[in-house]
This record gives sequence, C-alpha cells and structure tokens, in this order.
Amino acid sequence: MNFIWVIYALACALFLAIGDTLVKNVPRINPVTIAAGRILFSLPVLWAIALMKGVPAVDWRIACVFIFSPPLEVVALVLYMRALQISPMYRTLPFLAFTPLLLILTSYIMLGEKVTIWGLAGIVCVVGGTYSLYFKPGQNFLEPVKVVLSNKGSLFMLAVAFLYSITANFGKMGVMYSSPSFFGAVYFTILAGILLIWSMVVDNVRHIFTKDVILIGTTQGIMITFHMLALEIAPVSYMISVKRSSMLFGIVFGSIFFGERNVVKHSIAALVILAGIGLISILG
Repeated sequence: MNFIWVIYALACALFLAIGDTLVKNVPRINPVTIAAGRILFSLPVLWAIALMKGVPAVDWRIACVFIFSPPLEVVALVLYMRALQISPMYRTLPFLAFTPLLLILTSYIMLGEKVTIWGLAGIVCVVGGTYSLYFKPGQNFLEPVKVVLSNKGSLFMLAVAFLYSITANFGKMGVMYSSPSFFGAVYFTILAGILLIWSMVVDNVRHIFTKDVILIGTTQGIMITFHMLALEIAPVSYMISVKRSSMLFGIVFGSIFFGERNVVKHSIAALVILAGIGLISILG
C-alpha cells in the first residue's frame, strides 16, 4: 500500500481542526450561518472532483437518502458549530468519537452489520478515554456523568455523534447507489441549500460572506481535497481513523489559542480514544 495516504489523512485532520478552531473564534456569529458558509465554500472542490470523475449510473433508491438524511445532517452541523462556540474544545471534540461506537448499533439496525471482539475492545477505549477527561482523583465515580449532563457543549456534541451515526449509514447507501464523488457533491449542495434558507430566516444571509466565515469554508474545502486524495489510495476505515486525529490537533489548538488547561492529560485521553476508534474502524 502507498502510505502517502497517511500524509493526506493527517493534512485532512489538521485542516478540520483549523476549521473547528476558527469556528470557536467567532462566538457571536449565528451557528446556522457558520454551518451554511462551511458547506457553501466547499462546493467548488466537491463539484470539481465530481465532474473529473464523471456522472455514474444512479440507482433510484438514492432518492430516499436525499430525502431523509439531509435534515438530520443539517441539525447535526448546527449543533456542532454551537458546541464549539460555547464549550472548551477538549469538552466537545472527543464526543465525536462516539459516532463509530453508536454506528455499531445503527449499522446493525440499518445495514445488518455486526461488531467483533475488537469492536468491543474499541468501545472500552472510547468510553474510558472520554470518561478520563472528566474524572478527578477522589471524585465520586458518577461525578463525570453529572458534569457531562450539565455541560451544554458536551450534550450538543453527543447529539451530533448520534445523528452522525445515522447519517453515516445513509451516506454509505448513497455511495453504493451512485459514487463517492457524485454523491458528495449532490448531497452537500442539498445541505447548502437548506442551510442558506435557514440562515435567511434566523440571520442576515450576508453574514455568510464575512471574512471569518469565508475562511472557515475555505479550510473545509482544503480538508475535503485531502480527504478525497487519501480515499483514492487507502481503505476508508484506515483513513477515517487517522482523520479522527483532528481531535488531538483541536485539543492542542484549544490550549494554544484559548488557554484551555491540562493539555497533556487531555491529549493522552484523546490518544486512548483514537486507539479505540482504530480498533472499531479497522478490526471491529
């Protein structure tokens, strides 16, 4: 296997983390508007790749994906943006690791896929690593659970992880019924349309074209470019596992730019979570 994909996947993770950091840096912009800009400015990259690959044969069943998945994805994106705005990055980004964990249940229900013993080991790593982010010596064992339930950002990101565990299965169906590049371009165009209309209702849509939002969308476009380059030469489970290192980059950026504390402890917890993601994605 050509391991240049690791470089591409790490670059993908880096730009995803940069985009998340930029979102946190604009707490006064409506999260719907940020989500709209993040998707809108990634469309040129997506359509350029789709047109280069060509239009595939499309199964009519893809219509179900385009009907049911976008509303869930849009809500997840807005909650994601809001969680980043209101809570420390170490209290939000690690909860995205629950997506592969929840996928074990949703994939079984929607696609009939089953977990292995390695998948169960990955679950232990993900839950244990996330738990350690909140646990302090001498604390009641259930205290971290109370902290999570009292933190809106953590709860929002848990909801995002749950919604992504559903939309990821729809995404797999969409790719099966068409192709990755075509499905991605059409799907994100639908998302952009919904978010633009929502932004017009709750905010001034011109805010999408501010310097901050354009920069956020540009980093998303660069991230998607590296994402596609990595997928060209690597198994998707391997690539996504490396891409999740964006969590680690995000924790470091949170410490550097926003003064978030205990970066070493949080980074170790993130590494444990990443190990769990690897076990679930690659072996589970």
